[in-house]
Amino acid sequence: MVDLVVRAASATTVVDAQRLVAELRGFSGVRSAEIVAALTPVVGELDLLERLPVGPAQWGQELRVDFSAAPARTELLAAAAEIAAAADRALAQPCRAVPPPPMLGSPLAWAITTGARAMILTVDPARGWSALSDSFGAVLGHDRHRPPDYRLIDLIHPDDRPAAVAMFLTCCAGDHPAGTTDLRLCTAAGRWRVIEVAARSFVDDAQVGVVVFFGIDVTRQRESERTAAVERQRLARLVETMDDGLLLLDEQGRVRLANLAAHRLLDTGMVGPGTSRGDLTDDDPLDWAAVIGRTVERAGRDSARIQRLREAFVLRHAIVGEEIPLDDGRVLEIDLVPVAGPGETDSGSLVHLRDVTARVAVRRGLEERSRGLEERNQALVEATALNNEFVATVSHELRGPLSSVVAFAHLLGDVTTGDLSEDQRTYLDVIDRNANRLLRLIEDLLLLSRLEARTLQLRPMPTRLPELLAVAVAERTPAALAAGLELVLECEDGPEVICDDTRVHQVVDNLVSNAVKFTPSGGRVTVRAGPDGDGWTVAVADSGVGIPAADLPRLFSAFFRGSNVAAVVGRQVMPGTGLGLVVSRAIVELHGGGISVASTEGVGTTVTLSLPSRPARNGG
Repeated sequence: MVDLVVRAASATTVVDAQRLVAELRGFSGVRSAEIVAALTPVVGELDLLERLPVGPAQWGQELRVDFSAAPARTELLAAAAEIAAAADRALAQPCRAVPPPPMLGSPLAWAITTGARAMILTVDPARGWSALSDSFGAVLGHDRHRPPDYRLIDLIHPDDRPAAVAMFLTCCAGDHPAGTTDLRLCTAAGRWRVIEVAARSFVDDAQVGVVVFFGIDVTRQRESERTAAVERQRLARLVETMDDGLLLLDEQGRVRLANLAAHRLLDTGMVGPGTSRGDLTDDDPLDWAAVIGRTVERAGRDSARIQRLREAFVLRHAIVGEEIPLDDGRVLEIDLVPVAGPGETDSGSLVHLRDVTARVAVRRGLEERSRGLEERNQALVEATALNNEFVATVSHELRGPLSSVVAFAHLLGDVTTGDLSEDQRTYLDVIDRNANRLLRLIEDLLLLSRLEARTLQLRPMPTRLPELLAVAVAERTPAALAAGLELVLECEDGPEVICDDTRVHQVVDNLVSNAVKFTPSGGRVTVRAGPDGDGWTVAVADSGVGIPAADLPRLFSAFFRGSNVAAVVGRQVMPGTGLGLVVSRAIVELHGGGISVASTEGVGTTVTLSLPSRPARNGG
């Protein structure tokens, strides 16, 4: 023991210290003795365990001696302390770079060493370190023939130095470290590269006596691995937090992956209060075959849907949106998608599960409602057809007798038939006026019936709209003058319009007639028209009684008349049928145009219609 202390005091290298540690293990009363990382778990009785620091504290190394008895601890503690001090002194010695030897072994061996992809460094515990391969310069930017005057440890990231020192200590004990270790090394430019390092010990070989480190630059690889790991974690979190269930089956149909939603939807009993996926262990795996079997039974083992899923799995076909009703009232929607592995080899199938019970219930409700609406719509169509037929029939039956009444009224009023008294002339005017009003009503009803039944055929032809408007205004000018109104046409020149001139004339005449009818004497009615893009815009504006705001939404309703039609305009006004605007809008829309009304009660009304250059469709 005294000799061990003396030799420890004179030891100069870590190899010497490790050999003394090996001798210490041979003493009686010592269970184990080794230099290890201070974070290594402690094994043994703490009262008989001695832990002696080795090297700087930031390297985290210590000599750990486990004694089997207290007397041995008392006797050998001084020797252990001296060995720890020897290792501490050796590690404190600067391990600086020394030039590599000019030749090492045969020329072939030297060529292979210097040209190796891996960085090869040798550490002589007594002399220093040398870089043998040119990749040292290629990776780190240092010239290996003129290495930096650094300690080798200075090239290593501070956080990685404990691991590097541990490898070195293992090699100095004559052992080869297991596996590899990632170390960050600093380049000549001050950047860090990740180097995967392996070490081999040749300290017990008298002809070599060095530790050899082999390093491969894996910076990009590790970055890719970190990125892939982050993406895998994100994907795993996404899969686990999905409301839809996912099952990954292998080619034999065995479940290899299942998220929480799949457990919930298939009632595995592994999720819910007091349970979690973490309860599963490899020793007690979930019997997925039984789970799937129960689900198939609940869905009807021999149902056509189950058979389709089986065939799709066997034949490697995709199947999407298959709805499987279960006996508990739920409906699961299943997608089955074959998954190809590397090289397009069969890797099983992905099963996507969704609970669509609510959606199916809504769909069924909508289908029932749709059927009800279709039935009601059909009934309305039939009722409308009957109504149109009735209106057409009645109107036709009325038009004949009324036409006779009008014709004979005209004959009675003819001076050639004899003189009439003043009262007779008055009565005849009343007959003529009301008969003509009924005829107009019947004509409007027939026209509206044809428009609603889409049986009215347009007869489009090239039309000069300024000329059409001039004729319509000229026809209403006598009535305007008789009412004490100014009727003005302001029309720009423009291209021809392809339209049914008779129907467009009817619309303009109706709008001008309304404006004249509801404008007090002294007022003004203006018809403005001009090209507007690919069509024409026509506006009929008056300074009449206007329309109440509450009446505007109903203006285009059949038989609707404004609430102020009885307003005094200074003269007697023949009441309308309430069909003029309805018919006008139908005609304009049949041409592909539109009509709108702007009015302020007591100020006036402007009706604007737009006509395209060509009709969008033909009636019927």
